[in-house]
Amino acid sequence: MSRFLDLDVVTVDVDTDSLGTFAGEVERVGTPWETAVAKARLGMEASGRTLGLATEGSIGPDDTMPFLVADLELVVLVDDERGIVIGEGEVDYGIPTAAADVDISATSGLGVDSGLLERAGFPAHGLIVRPLSGIVGITKGIHDADELRRAMERCMRESGSNVVRIESDLRAHHHPTRRVVIARAAERLAERLARLCPSCRCPGWGVGRRSRGAPCSVCRSATRIVRSEQFVCASCPHEEEVPTDAAAGVDPQYCPRCNP
Repeated sequence: MSRFLDLDVVTVDVDTDSLGTFAGEVERVGTPWETAVAKARLGMEASGRTLGLATEGSIGPDDTMPFLVADLELVVLVDDERGIVIGEGEVDYGIPTAAADVDISATSGLGVDSGLLERAGFPAHGLIVRPLSGIVGITKGIHDADELRRAMERCMRESGSNVVRIESDLRAHHHPTRRVVIARAAERLAERLARLCPSCRCPGWGVGRRSRGAPCSVCRSATRIVRSEQFVCASCPHEEEVPTDAAAGVDPQYCPRCNP
């Protein structure tokens, strides 16, 4: 933030797990936006500040390409002095993530398939060992092969089952690739906060909506490519529509008529 704004970020020790956990012990009931805002407000209440900054991640199959795992990172700033909330997001499709059920009784020396560990980015990226149901015997933040074996033994002993689930620990402090994506989202937010509304001069001028329908360059049929971006202010009603480069026409490979 300090690269773009005269702001210093101070961490606050609050229980954000109460709003939801990646491992599923606590279900996230709000949307990613609502959860990020709630996190920011927890920090504001604990610190007595009027500004709050928080992140929230959502990781799972992409809505349009379910064979890809999407990491959507959201960073929001809550400003109670101005009465505004501003956020920016970043999506990445290349984060290491893996999950598999392992039958300990069928393994040799509690060995784990090397392909699973490679997909998870282990040991730099953490793992979780858990029973197939419930949380008895769950161990998080595993970054060592010996620790992984001990966690598997403990899970088997405490759950009474030979089958354990090994999955990526997606918490950001155990997943360095997520931290890179969060940093990109934070940089986008900082750049947005540095832009002032042309009308009221409030910080946070940026894209609020995108309109699809850029025309095919051959037949002019509407495509799903974005044709314009609607810049909005977080404080006043001022808006401006800005056409994208695609508004002039896109390659017919994206056209539902030329390339059905």
